Amino acid sequence: MRNLCLFPILFLLFTLFISCKGEEELPVTTPFIEISNQTVQFARLAASQTCKVNTNMDDIKCEVTSGADWCQASYANEVLTIAVVSNHAYQSRTGTVTLAGGDIKATVTIAQDGKGSSIGQVSDDLKIEATSAKSSSCQPGEEIENTLDGNLNTIFHSPWVADEYMPVTLAYHFEKVERMDYLVYHPRTDGGMNGNFRELELYVATAEEPEPKLYGTYDFQGSSVASTISFSPALVNPTQIKFVVKSGKGGYASCSEMEFYRKNPDNFDYAELFTDATCSELKKGVDETTINAVENQFFKELAMEILKGEYEKEFRVQSYKSWQHPDIPAKRNKTNMYGLRDNPTGIYVNEGEELVVLVGDTHGQNVSLFIQDTKNTITGMSMPLSEGINKKKATVSGLIYIMYYTPTGSEQPVKINIASGTVNGYFDSGKHTKADWQRLLDKAVYKHFDVIGRYASLTFETEAFRKYTPDGLALIDKYDELVCLEQEFMGLPENNQGYKNHAYFLAIYDDASYMYATDYYMGYHVSTQSDILDLKKFSTTACWGPAHELGHVHQTRPGLRWIGMTEVTNNIHSLYIQTTWGNTSRLLTDGCYEKAFGTLLKTGKAHNEIDDVWVKLVPFWQLKLYVMDVMGKKDFYKYIYERLRQQPDLDTTEETDGLHQLNFVKLACESAQLDLTEFFEAWGFLTPIDRSVTDYGTTQFTITRQQIEQVKEEIALKNYPKPAHDDIYNMKDDNISDYRVR
Repeated sequence: MRNLCLFPILFLLFTLFISCKGEEELPVTTPFIEISNQTVQFARLAASQTCKVNTNMDDIKCEVTSGADWCQASYANEVLTIAVVSNHAYQSRTGTVTLAGGDIKATVTIAQDGKGSSIGQVSDDLKIEATSAKSSSCQPGEEIENTLDGNLNTIFHSPWVADEYMPVTLAYHFEKVERMDYLVYHPRTDGGMNGNFRELELYVATAEEPEPKLYGTYDFQGSSVASTISFSPALVNPTQIKFVVKSGKGGYASCSEMEFYRKNPDNFDYAELFTDATCSELKKGVDETTINAVENQFFKELAMEILKGEYEKEFRVQSYKSWQHPDIPAKRNKTNMYGLRDNPTGIYVNEGEELVVLVGDTHGQNVSLFIQDTKNTITGMSMPLSEGINKKKATVSGLIYIMYYTPTGSEQPVKINIASGTVNGYFDSGKHTKADWQRLLDKAVYKHFDVIGRYASLTFETEAFRKYTPDGLALIDKYDELVCLEQEFMGLPENNQGYKNHAYFLAIYDDASYMYATDYYMGYHVSTQSDILDLKKFSTTACWGPAHELGHVHQTRPGLRWIGMTEVTNNIHSLYIQTTWGNTSRLLTDGCYEKAFGTLLKTGKAHNEIDDVWVKLVPFWQLKLYVMDVMGKKDFYKYIYERLRQQPDLDTTEETDGLHQLNFVKLACESAQLDLTEFFEAWGFLTPIDRSVTDYGTTQFTITRQQIEQVKEEIALKNYPKPAHDDIYNMKDDNISDYRVR
């Protein structure tokens, strides 16, 4: 009975308990995304990796939030897949991948090695120290010991009396040296060129043959770039290396450092994987298994890229031809020098990066690499090259060129693989087409870009080419035409005296300069790029500047560049280009004829008494108008240039600038086969003068009455006829027809 009474009470309590339980909150699950790795590390080559994802969310988006140009990522079924392309840069790089579901996010950092990560496994060659050195003579304070102190700023220099102590002997002695593979001669680095080695003989003594014997004769061309002599086979137990320097720039011999090396025996043996020392082609049968077995990461990566067809061979691997050193035709033609950038590589390097350059057979020639620090014109850093592995840290940033200059330019090409640095590309009209222009320019990543033609080469800003040059082939063809026309005007091709390398046009940043010509290049301020890289402007309104500076390069000296003529006779070329391209002569548009007629013609003044270069230019151009255009003697100036090239320079004890002017008078009559004395008298060429003339320097300019009478007598003895017109001195570009009909 008591149990029956308790039942309703228990039932009530149970009901109340259930009711209260139903009112409590159910536990809430927090959304989350967890990635198994916070950082995913990749080697340099293209690869993919996966990461496990732990999440309680369904709608998750995957995004590469940094590094999207080289990294891809996808997410599915709680797996994050990340793929990277090969990193061709020196530096490592990082990116970020983000998984997001609404406001919930998780990130993973992607890190990939660059070329610099594995270059450390390429060993440096072993430097050999000389125990002593001795020279046959030296300038006090600039002894041979300076070439062994590891300091490029100290030099050896022969006595400061040009040629008197030449040849100079420099002998280096060694003890307990088992092997020597090559040596490097470093010329002075202070901007001077006096003493840079030219012709030399190299003698070698060994423990087996202690008496020095002639090893070879060389010509370093007076170059400011380091030169290498390779020993093949390597020298065994060398005891002495002796240089007999027979000639050098300015009649001296100088050297900042002389270094001797042995190839590092611990370095990678290319024969494991590659067909030759350039490491640019795999041996037959090499596969991924073979490559992965190699311990050296740098060469493993190189081989794998080649195997997979990913290696940037278009510019990294090239066969570079030899070029005649520009000093040789310059000396022969009595002009300034063309450029030293005939072998662009299409590679650039940043300061501080390690360069690895793999070189094939050098055929016993001196080959080097040069990094041009373009912001400082043609200065930079040189790197001597020998067969096999070459490694050096870049001390400047810039485009890379191969320096392969010889006396003839006919030596065999050298195959080179520049395995580090960054590809920038270049355009070469000899192997690229109009369609290639945009492709190459789009891929260029450096500030500057090289364009090379048959006769001209250009280095200007990449963005300027993009902005002003839609057709690079047409532009470089026009520059080639400019160079070719000026050479033809001088009669170089007909006399087999043409230059075998390129006239070099370069962007400059010196705000104090606009345009100028100097040794090995012509500089054009970057502000001029809008004109000279625009084909339409370059062909018309802007042609004068490049033609003028190239005219400076081509001035035959001293025969057509006596004092007072530096800014005169180069403009014969400028006018020739301007008018040949269908433009109006500047002598007309600038009113130069009227000024010349009023200030010099028949005034009794001597030609070089007037400082105005435009006034002095007029008679030179009138000769072209009359003899070449009216009489049809197209070889008039060609003949004069060739005779000036052939004539021996006057002895320095007799030479005066006045004699060069009188010589020009005689040659003009000889070329035209006319007695032009009245023309030259009218323009003051045959007027006595004794005057100090300032023209990038000051020189006394003298022509005596006796000298004039002697020249007139020599011309009279030739019995040349007088011109059909007695007023040639009144000719202008716009009245030629008057002379043709009379």
